[in-house]
This record gives sequence, structure tokens and C-alpha cells, in this order.
Amino acid sequence: MAAPKKKTYAKTYLTDKAVEQVSRPAKGRKSISDVETGLFLWVTATGKKSWAVVTNQKGSDRKQRKVIGHWPTMGVAEARTMARDFLAATREGVALKDKVAEEQAAAEQAEAEQQAGTFKAVAEAYVQAMKAGQLVGGRKRPVTQTTAIARERLLAQRVLPDLGQHPLSEITTPMVARLLTRLEKEGGPVDETLKVIRGTFNFAKARGLFHGAVPTVGMTNRQPPKKLTRSLTDDELRDIWSACGQQGWPFGSIIRLLMLTGQRKTEIAAMRWQEVDWDRKLLILPAERVKNRAGAHEVPLSEPALAILKQALSACEALARPDEAGAGVKPTDLVFPSDTGTTPISGWNKLKAKLDRLVKGNRAGVTDEEWDLVLGRGFARKDLQSVKEGALAKIESADLEPWRIHDLRHTFITRTRDGEENADGEVVWSAPIDVLQATVNHEITVGVTKAYDHGDLQRRYRLRKRELLDWWARKLMVIVGEAEAADNVVAMPARSG
Repeated sequence: MAAPKKKTYAKTYLTDKAVEQVSRPAKGRKSISDVETGLFLWVTATGKKSWAVVTNQKGSDRKQRKVIGHWPTMGVAEARTMARDFLAATREGVALKDKVAEEQAAAEQAEAEQQAGTFKAVAEAYVQAMKAGQLVGGRKRPVTQTTAIARERLLAQRVLPDLGQHPLSEITTPMVARLLTRLEKEGGPVDETLKVIRGTFNFAKARGLFHGAVPTVGMTNRQPPKKLTRSLTDDELRDIWSACGQQGWPFGSIIRLLMLTGQRKTEIAAMRWQEVDWDRKLLILPAERVKNRAGAHEVPLSEPALAILKQALSACEALARPDEAGAGVKPTDLVFPSDTGTTPISGWNKLKAKLDRLVKGNRAGVTDEEWDLVLGRGFARKDLQSVKEGALAKIESADLEPWRIHDLRHTFITRTRDGEENADGEVVWSAPIDVLQATVNHEITVGVTKAYDHGDLQRRYRLRKRELLDWWARKLMVIVGEAEAADNVVAMPARSG
């Protein structure tokens, strides 16, 4: 039996004008062979015109077809050049699809190389280096995890939307200035943003990723320095403690713990349940979470502090959801989680503003009914709108001297150093400075002797820290009105050292 004849096409010398005049078929596809070997013009019933290369695979009678472009985007001359390139590749034994894959891979590699030099890529490497403890801060110590996370958030929210896709070499001083000016108008963190941009460029120079002039050179801070912290009065402590009770867990609980322990805000806010030793009544903060990187930091827990944590545990368990197997519950690992349950509490500015409003409202004598209206609890009748407006006016008119959360730490240190007075106002006991420094996790000032001291400071100061924190808890409970001084004598620690 004779082999079937191969289908052949009459070759046509195509021109752009000729291609334009080719009519579409009633159905199917019309194929016109150009004088260029292997090049065909395909015309569909919809009128779409495409350039295709048809070749025989090496060592086979099977044909390989590949669309290389569309008319009129690709003209006749360009189509012939493309066809010759593909045929040359085929003759060399390179399959058409392999050539396309190589070109695509080369394009992706070029794009990857370009992206590697963008501000976004370098900023991500900068953050990872901080988290890995590879960068040193102003105190010649590795940048803390808290600082790394804060800078990561600032970069993502304030910087990357504007500068992220630009190569470092293309970012100019005017570009940075425009970003900072917009932030200034919005009341954003201008100086912190400038600091993190400068830090990213310095990191790039240190790693050999950038060799030009840093665009932040010569730029200075625009915002006035934040007001120095202060020690709070008895009235302020009492009002804040009461408002925390109204605000409840998690934020109100955090503030009360800070008042009782004198610890750093971020270290308390990011607490995890495995850090609480209920049997020994200790909070043990791991080294990677504390500012002083000397090791884990122990915080003895007074009875009021333990009561706050027990309430927090009940709140966390109430929010728990069934685990993946559908059995039991899986409480959040965080003592003070955000709404997601997977990250520490956030939105500090709004929560602090709410606390201040509660303090002012209580000072102005806002009633429970008025609070329900102000806070949107329950159904607000229209005839009570005037009551709500009156309550808001009272809150607005109340006096409250500005204070910062860090003031609580200053207050703890000041009050424990002031200690106890006699009837003549003379200080008869004051917290020993080394015990206080150990309690708040400051570096103990022992001068050159420190280099010779290899003891376990946590074990050495554990009991003395507990005495100090128990003393302050008793005193604070008297101040805030939760204990009577006559019934709960504020005794000095036994070891006055």
C-alpha cells in the first residue's frame, strides 16, 4: 500500500498589504504558506490573523507548530526573522519549547536580579538580620525582637508603598523628602521613618548591596522631642487603676500589671502562658524578649498580680476554640492577644485614649447610665441623645495632665526609692539600688567589679526582689483604695540592705 502523500502548500510572497487583504474563512482556519520556509499565516473565522512556524521534529514525521506573533502587531519582516531563528534552533537540535523556556527563564532571572536590588528586598533582609540578632543598636547590643518587629511594621506601613519597588540607586533625596512631608501633614512618625530608611541604606552599604550616596544624608529630625516621663501622683494612680477595672482585659489588665511590677510595656504585653510559673509565683521572661540581654529575667508575682493573671487566664479560656481534631480546646498562647489571637495586643494609642476618657469621665462624675450611652452599650433611645451629649461635654471639660504608659515604670522606681517616711517626713527606708535595678532589669552599677562577678544574679536577687514587689503591691493597694492602711500595714521589707 502506497504511503499517503504529504499535504503541501503553495508558497505566497506575503506583504503587509497582502496580509491585510486576506479574507477570513466561513469556518475553521485558513493557512497561507509564506516564501519563508516554515512560516505560515493563520486566519480564523473570526478574522484573527496569527504567524506560526511549522517544522518537522528531528528524526520524526510529526510536525511541530508554534504561534510566534499576531498581525498587525508583528509585521511580515519581523515574522520572517523570527521564523528563521526558530528553524535555526530546530536544526541545532533544540526543541522549540525548550528555546521558549530558556528565554522565559532568562527573563525571570533578570527580573529576580533587578528585584534583589529593590528597597523592598533590602528592607526585608535588614529586618531578618535584626531578628537574627546580627545588628547592634545604640547601646552596642543586638537589636531586640521588639524593636525589629516595630521597624518591620513601620517599613511595611509607611515606606514600602512609596519606595519598595525602586532600586536603591534610583531613590533620591527629594523622593524621601516628599514621603516625610506627607507623613508630617498626616501627623505620622516622621523621625522614626527617617531613622528606619537611613538604617536600611546603611545596612545595604555594610553588606555591599549599595555603593552610592545615602539619600538621607543631611536630613534632620522634624518633630519636637517627646515630653519626658514623670512620676504619677496618688490621685493619678487611683484614677488610672479604677479606669483599668472598667476597661478590663486585656488592656486594663496590662496597665495594672505595669503599675504593680514596674516592667517594660512590650515585655508584659507579649507575655506567654508558658512564662508564668504558678507554683513559684514567678514570671520568667526569656532572654530574647528582654531589653537587657544578660539572660532570662525573673519577676516575682505579688498576690494582686497573680489575681490579674488568673482573670486573664479565664478570659483566654473563654475565647478558646476547638482544635483541628474537634476535641478539647486550644487556648491562645498569649496572655494578652490581639483580636486575631495569634499576635500580641495592638492599637495602643486608641486603647490609651479610651483609658484617658474613662479617667476624665470618672473625674467629671459620669454615671453608669451615661457611660452606657457614651460607650454604645445597649439600645440608645433618641430621647436620651441630650443625656449622651451632656456626658460627652463633661468628659471633654475634665482635667487630665498628659501622661505616658512609660510613666508607670518611672513611678515604680521613684516610689520604691522614696520608700517610707517618718512623722517628720524623713526617709527611714529606701529600696537598695542594686535590688531595684535587678527588679526592673537595669544593668547593675557595680563598675569594674562586674567583670569579676560570674554568679547567678536571678538566684541572688530572687527573694529580695519578691520582698520589694510585695511591699510595693501592699502600698499601691492602699493608694488605690483596695486595702485599708490600718488593716494592711505597709511594712518595710525585712532585708533593708
